[in-house]
Amino acid sequence: MSDGGWQRVHPLSPLLRMWAALVGVAAVILFQQAETLRWAWDRIEDSPLPGVVVIPAALVVLVVVFMLGWLLSWPWWRATRWRVGEEEISVRRGVLSTQLRTARFDRVQAVDLVEPLAPRLFRLAGVKVETAGGADSAVSVEYLPRVQAEQLRDTLLGRVRRRPDVPAPDEPRPDADQGTVVVPEIPVTRSIVAAALTGPTAATVLAVLVSVATPAGLALLLPAVAGLGPWIWGLLNRSWRFTATSDNHLLGITFGFSERRRQTVPLDRIHAAQISQPLLWRMLDWWKVDVDIAGYGEPGKDGATTAVLPVGPLDQALALAAHLGPVDRGEVEALMRPDGVPDGAGSTGGVRVYRSPASARWVSPLDRTRQGVILVGGDGDASTDRALVCHRGRWRRSVSVIDPVHVQELSHRRGPLRRMLGLSTVRFDLVPGPVRMVGRDLPAEEAVELLTRLRQRALPTGRSR
Repeated sequence: MSDGGWQRVHPLSPLLRMWAALVGVAAVILFQQAETLRWAWDRIEDSPLPGVVVIPAALVVLVVVFMLGWLLSWPWWRATRWRVGEEEISVRRGVLSTQLRTARFDRVQAVDLVEPLAPRLFRLAGVKVETAGGADSAVSVEYLPRVQAEQLRDTLLGRVRRRPDVPAPDEPRPDADQGTVVVPEIPVTRSIVAAALTGPTAATVLAVLVSVATPAGLALLLPAVAGLGPWIWGLLNRSWRFTATSDNHLLGITFGFSERRRQTVPLDRIHAAQISQPLLWRMLDWWKVDVDIAGYGEPGKDGATTAVLPVGPLDQALALAAHLGPVDRGEVEALMRPDGVPDGAGSTGGVRVYRSPASARWVSPLDRTRQGVILVGGDGDASTDRALVCHRGRWRRSVSVIDPVHVQELSHRRGPLRRMLGLSTVRFDLVPGPVRMVGRDLPAEEAVELLTRLRQRALPTGRSR
């Protein structure tokens, strides 16, 4: 049904949006009324009624409760509608107080297809539109039949890319080009092992061992599991059956166990990429690739991910960085292998290298030989610079790359000790996300030179990268 272009979501949507809360309430009731339920079960066992009558009766009660909940949610379903206009998508909901949320297509950062566990059982899915506007700026249509949700997602992506050939949500959808596979499906065993070889998992195992071996017992175990368990589960969930595809405009990411999710991000919204390796992954030579996506914010927000390779070999990580970043594969191999600034790299041929000098060993005794900044560009002025590469870390090695036009702010820091040693640090502020870039403990003169050159960088225009 529609009214002036407004369409309704699926009738089960209000219940499914609250399914986690309903399960939690049911669990609390069962826990608090355990004795009463046990007494009732004993009475049923002692009654002359056969089991073939009791079980269907219990199922009938569940159906009645479900129908009662649906009837109570009916006004909220009637009040929830969505519409795709020429310039924006709108979602309206609320009975006592009405809320209208809109997302302009020229502000859209990403469009995701979301399938939480309960809606997936009914073959339903939601569409989430991320916009540039803060942490709570997303607009969600929850829930639609999966086919209709996919059609809506394709329509929104077409509007964002200004493609008039994409059909409207209620028109048949042609077979879409799935693009080139840039990350094949990650094996489940690799996801499990990678989640196990992390600091929080090691801390949880240590807490279990200590709780067993000491009188502390549950007093130590429960807080550790409650605090670290969700983080470990989120890490595993975001790499479960992960795969990524790409065409000339979009990066498609599919992942999830309890909540299957398909994120679609315009490539021009990806600002920075970072290759890193947790310490415990060294024995298997596994790496991960994270990106900063304009408008997405910090990783893990509402189940979204900014990891475009949760776990994989180094060659795969380097190839992905070359695909997403401003440097080609040859430059990635020469300048971005995460072993520190390459020994053969020098300030020639449009490549400027800034390293920590020997005096930095007093303030960075472990990382001095691993940290540095590489500026890649032409031999002309700063407008020809096209990539900024930062190396850092000995124990947790990482290398990051960004187009200088996407650097938001620059800051120059120099404390008393570093002033005595002739050192300075240049910090590069980026859009919110997991990537951190800093030129730590550089020679003071080179730090000023780097800062001055980057202040003359070209600035982004319109929707270009």
